[in-house]
Amino acid sequence: MPDYDYYDFPPFRPPNEAQSALIRITRGCPWNRCTFCTMYKHLTFEQKPLDELKQDVLLARKIYGKTTTIFLGDSDNLVHKDLPEIVAFIRKTFPEVQRITSYARAKTILRNKMDFLVATRRSGLDRLHLGLESGDSVILERLCKGATPRQMAIGGQKAKKAGFEISFYLLSGAGGKDRWKEHAAESARVLNLARPDFIRLRALTIQHGTPLDDKLRHGEFELTPPRERLKEVEMFLENLDLENCYLASDHLTNYLWAGQNIIYRGVAGSLPEDKPAMLEEVRRAITAIQTSPFPVKDSNQLYREGILSGL
Repeated sequence: MPDYDYYDFPPFRPPNEAQSALIRITRGCPWNRCTFCTMYKHLTFEQKPLDELKQDVLLARKIYGKTTTIFLGDSDNLVHKDLPEIVAFIRKTFPEVQRITSYARAKTILRNKMDFLVATRRSGLDRLHLGLESGDSVILERLCKGATPRQMAIGGQKAKKAGFEISFYLLSGAGGKDRWKEHAAESARVLNLARPDFIRLRALTIQHGTPLDDKLRHGEFELTPPRERLKEVEMFLENLDLENCYLASDHLTNYLWAGQNIIYRGVAGSLPEDKPAMLEEVRRAITAIQTSPFPVKDSNQLYREGILSGL
């Protein structure tokens, strides 16, 4: 049996990569300043040496055996100059694998030359997960994302041109109570420009110890109430003009509760054909909030009540 104690498991991966083999290319996040994020805060960013990575891949083969999908940690592997070589080595070691994915940052995509991006794609890296969070410039500054809406859109376009599948993450409620309309409209605008293959919704859940938590406690940020958050999703969907894109709400933070009942789990479907059904589901949930005899709670309230953790 391989010694799991010596394997360098990535600490985080996207929800849809739950069944994937995990191989760590970098440690931590080179940006690591987002005001809502708790990931990688205890780590100093570093790129793992090529020899160490190849040993990790061989050990991963012993640990996971055969696998169809692989996720590469940590947060921004496109900074690693040896990424094409290591991905090719992974493909050689796991000849049966059907998909290899990784987190990435739009600014890193923009900094890289197209030749490097194409080489990385041709070596076998299929999909990039990017955190858009919002398409509104004011909100991106509040979240300290380190990129503008234009950079987000062009970064997505460049990655698509290099041949990658692109999955953008969007934070419902990121605009707070005062900017939910701007968040909805501008996020749709940026994604319409970027033309992603996937959009993944999750609701902003402010965790203890983050800079955004400090702003919340000092009255400098006000959470988007459940009804307005659904109105935001409705407006966002109405403004989307995408084809061949799948939208998912694959995270518990999307849920809304009324008493002991879940009245909303998020929406999912292919664009544009499933857009009417998704809008109908959002509008049904808005009506359910308006008619509920119980207070409607979201992930923020349940997190602060100690019911949800590990988000």
